[in-house]
Amino acid sequence: MVTIFKELRIALEILRTHFAAAREIRSAFALQVVGMMINNIALVLVWIFFFEAFGEIQGWSSMEYVAMLGMSALAFGIAFTFMSGAEMLSEYVYNGTLDQFLLTPRPLYLRILSSCVRVSAIGDMFFGLILLAIYAVWSHASLLTMAMLLSSAVPAALLMSNIALATSLVSFFIPDAEFIAHNLFEVFLSPSLYPGGLFQGALRFVFVFIIPSLLVGGLPAEAAIANNGWLYLFIWAMAGAWTALTLVLLGRAVKRYESGNLTGARV
Repeated sequence: MVTIFKELRIALEILRTHFAAAREIRSAFALQVVGMMINNIALVLVWIFFFEAFGEIQGWSSMEYVAMLGMSALAFGIAFTFMSGAEMLSEYVYNGTLDQFLLTPRPLYLRILSSCVRVSAIGDMFFGLILLAIYAVWSHASLLTMAMLLSSAVPAALLMSNIALATSLVSFFIPDAEFIAHNLFEVFLSPSLYPGGLFQGALRFVFVFIIPSLLVGGLPAEAAIANNGWLYLFIWAMAGAWTALTLVLLGRAVKRYESGNLTGARV
């Protein structure tokens, strides 16, 4: 347990260094954050107009969609602000940067996740919090509902980062697979931006257990709105299961890695 906390402290210190470097260029930092928030506003407006024009979808209205998108944006922001290295694995494998991670005594999983920060994801995180605040006022949500929504961001973000890492593992089998890894992740991410009411029957099973997109936004929103404790625990359990699976897959994929013989110092 002491070792785990020590490794987490090291990862947080590395992230703090990345943030400090990003803040040095303040105008670019602010522009990326604000720009991402503006981009997300357009998506919200499109769906609000849709619900106003066509009505509810399986019990989902504009209000539920705001909660869901707030959940998805917050999870995405947390995942790619603090664990953005997951999506960079394909690049690390291709250019040989992974060598430097393998030579350190720290766990490879944490070393990869904390290796970089995506500044624009901070905008997603703030946008998600704003949407959840709007939902709280709009729906007169209880403290329990908001506590379940906000705390669900942790397993949702963990799940998202693990999916990003798992899809990047294709780079160990296919050379220069950054484009493929990116598109595989989009297959997971895109459905998480649609109302959960659209996914019923077999389609819902697929997007919960095979491509777990609904675990990022749809199911957390449903669990919190209905105050469903079992569904809430299921989301945490699935995040843990995907973490364990990703660790196993990473361990096996690394065995196929051949050093890029990259020379040079890393500061």
